[in-house]
Amino acid sequence: MKMPFKLRLKKSRQYNVVSKSLFVICVELLDSTSIECTLSAESVGRECLDNVCQRLGLQQPEFFGLRYIARSGSPRWVELGRPLKRQLDKYAREFNLYLRVMYYVTGISLLNDEMTRYHYFLQLKNDVIEGRMSCDPKQAVLLASYSMQAEFGNYDAERHTAEYLKDFALFPKHLTQQGQLESLTEAVILQHSALAGLAQGTAEEYYILAAQQLDGYGQETFLAKDESGNEVVIGVSLTGIIVASEHNHTSKFYRWKDITNVINHKRHFGMECQNPEDTTQFQLTDVESAKYVWRMCVHQHTFFMQNEQASETGSNAQLVHSLFTQTSTEDTQVGSSREELDSREVGGGGSSGWER
Repeated sequence: MKMPFKLRLKKSRQYNVVSKSLFVICVELLDSTSIECTLSAESVGRECLDNVCQRLGLQQPEFFGLRYIARSGSPRWVELGRPLKRQLDKYAREFNLYLRVMYYVTGISLLNDEMTRYHYFLQLKNDVIEGRMSCDPKQAVLLASYSMQAEFGNYDAERHTAEYLKDFALFPKHLTQQGQLESLTEAVILQHSALAGLAQGTAEEYYILAAQQLDGYGQETFLAKDESGNEVVIGVSLTGIIVASEHNHTSKFYRWKDITNVINHKRHFGMECQNPEDTTQFQLTDVESAKYVWRMCVHQHTFFMQNEQASETGSNAQLVHSLFTQTSTEDTQVGSSREELDSREVGGGGSSGWER
């Protein structure tokens, strides 16, 4: 029997089963479990992120993003305003995504949703364990004790033994590889027992606040060469850009407030500063990498400006609105903020920047 009509759904966030093919993608969560999302070939990254956050009950998705592993082996952020499948087909090594914190904050005042704060805590715990933040043994023990209080509750001598804890990742990998696991475990058991009575949610907050004091907090790093050809590591974060030299073991920090423009031209990424002597340029391995570093700087600078405004007004709503406005216009201009950013052509080649 023929149907009297064809069912056609709106294009917004629903699927037209008549004309659009679907695909399933696996998203790894911060607790190492995974969920699957069914999307259309034209679905943008934002749809996938919204789907995941809704299922997890995350009320503040604006702090999160989706990552994939590029063919070079480096992690890359999905551009949320562009079709997801096209990005993965073109750039990804495998068809898997990872839910991660993209925008880090200072303090905890902006993390007013319990589930968001919990996942933020999981991200920092992962950053510490994987060595993305510098952590000495004393700091590692303190953080691990907060982690245990947050996840296990009060210390139980019969349950929380060294044998029991060996199956849990509590410390930075570089410390455990140095044969310090036994002494660290003994120290954290003692520290954990001293936290009896501390609410688990409060322990999460203490972990976040302590982790925020570590070197490398919230940084995304890239290898490059400076104008002298020496290897450097560029770290992009909420507060600015740090450049660490492998050659002379020095580092220099550029605050967003001191940077007037960031420029991408072919394989080069540059910063123009209020102090002309600080203006500098770096060379990346390829054109895509240089463009990606520029894009991350634009995203983080935009978030910084909005975060400053939200802090001054005490309003989270302004930050949320601004971030969703930002990501919805990514396809035409990455991270553009109407009053802050623009794109320009320099020297006849493709180049982008912001002007204040």
